[in-house]
This record gives sequence, structure tokens and C-alpha cells, in this order.
Amino acid sequence: MNNVLIVGIEGAVGAGLASAIQQSHSVTGIANRSGIDIAGCRIVHAMAHGAASVQQHIQSERPDWIIFCGAASRSSWDTDSVHNSAISDNHAVQWATAAAEAGIEFCMISSDAVFTGPWMLHKEDDDEHFSATPQAERLRQIESTVLEVNNDALIIRTNAFGWSPDAGCPEFAETLIESLDGGMPIDVDFLRYSSPILATDLGMLLLKAHTEELRGVLHIASSERINPFQFAERLAELADLTRPEFPDQTILEGPVTGFGKGETTLDCSLAAELLGVRMPQIDDGIGQFIRQAEDGLLDQLRRVEAQVSRAA
Repeated sequence: MNNVLIVGIEGAVGAGLASAIQQSHSVTGIANRSGIDIAGCRIVHAMAHGAASVQQHIQSERPDWIIFCGAASRSSWDTDSVHNSAISDNHAVQWATAAAEAGIEFCMISSDAVFTGPWMLHKEDDDEHFSATPQAERLRQIESTVLEVNNDALIIRTNAFGWSPDAGCPEFAETLIESLDGGMPIDVDFLRYSSPILATDLGMLLLKAHTEELRGVLHIASSERINPFQFAERLAELADLTRPEFPDQTILEGPVTGFGKGETTLDCSLAAELLGVRMPQIDDGIGQFIRQAEDGLLDQLRRVEAQVSRAA
């Protein structure tokens, strides 16, 4: 059984990947805050990601595969002010460098928000439609640097959603279902389009990409183009909740701009071909997301008593 180290397991994507990957691998997660406890995973609480700290983690955990889930792994539809400020996943370069030196497989989860519209699906090499926002430019620079220091790295662009392992820090889909369930107003629009995928589905496809030893940049997302309001409608319908009211219509005088605010739908035809699969449908992902709160997976992501925790 391979040892997998997930850096950033405190987020919904890191936790979702851990849930899927631990079915066939031994998983250790590095969390930047305390209180994270996922069943079946060993959790290390660590804030430092300098070269010395990264080397220490690698020597201690001896992973065969490192997956980096930084700020960019958070859904581009998340309105959290931290996520929408400058993306600074510089630590990915440290981890990619150390992985290359140690001969360890490395993967970085990146974002579809590097792109912008208008109306189109974005392929991996669609450099004519990169977003010009500072966040997107910085993220593309980090992607490039990761591939420079580690020729064998795999970078996954996506827009993933799932349950946070920390009830106090819910992310996009969880915040949305809580608002719908509580009858509270929701802050979503019908202007942005993307192809969101459930984090556990992403995990299963990432496992397959790892088995196939894929390298470079790869797009993995759902098979449907959808906007946040349509997502909220589907979520309400499948969860048997009151449908949201349609947001006030806006007269556009130009294309929608901003980090993650335009057309970021990913063309996943390359991944489908290389992996020999069809990308999952969005309704299947939303339905599974709802069931995960009922079938015990959410409880596994939020165990009360710590299994293993230590400072580093």
C-alpha cells in the first residue's frame, strides 16, 4: 500500500481526496490548523512550509505520493474573502522541489479560475483566454514554476466542492445548503459558468491519473456547464428544500471579469481520453454530496476525538 501525504487536508478538497484515496492507500494529512480529525487518516498539525520543514515532513512520513491542496484548490465559486484575495500557493514550489529531489510523485490541485470567457470550454493550452487578474496571473506563475522544478509533476485544474472537515469553516456547497435549509437568502449569481465536481469524485479520477502516471497539466471536472444559481436550484431540488428566488437581473455592458467570475468551464476531453472514462454528471455529484451527510461520510470527516496529532 502506497503512503500518500496530502498537504492542506483541512479544506473540503483535501478532505474529500483523503476520503477517496484512503480506500486503497495509507493517508497522512498536513493541516494548518488544529482540530482536524478524519477517520482512517493520520493528521499532522503544521504551519511552517519552508525548505527545512518540508524536508522534515518527508523524512518523517516517507510518502510515495504528495498531493498539494492550497488556496487554489478551493472552489472558484467560493466567496470567502481569503480565497478571493491574492492566491499565494508558494509552498507548492517548496513541496514540488523536495518531491523531485526525493523521487516522490507530486500533484498540485489548481483552479479553473485561471481562465475567463466569453462562451467557450477551456483546454489545457488555451493561453489566449487566461484571466488577466493578479490572482490568476500569480497562480499561472506558480503552476509554471512547479513544472520547472519538477518535470514529473501533475497539475490538476478543477472546481471541486465538498464537505469541510471543520464545521466552523464551511465552503461553497456546504454554506449554500445550510442557507437553503435555514431559509436564509443566498448570494449566488447566474453570470459565472463552470463545471464543478464533487471532491470525492475528483479523488477517484486522481487515483486513476496517478496509476496511469500522467504528467503536466490536466483538466478534471464534471461533464456539464452550469452557473451558481442553477447549482443552487439543483441542490434545493435534490435535497427537497425550498427553491431559491431568482436573483435580480443585471444589464451587462461588457464581459464579466474578475477572478473566478467569468466563463471558466473546463474542457476535459484530454482527461476523458487518457483515463478512458466519462466525466461525472453534476446531478450525480450533488446527489452524492447530499447523501454523504446521511450515510456517515461527514461523520468520518469530523471525528470528535483525535486519532493522532502532533505539532511540527
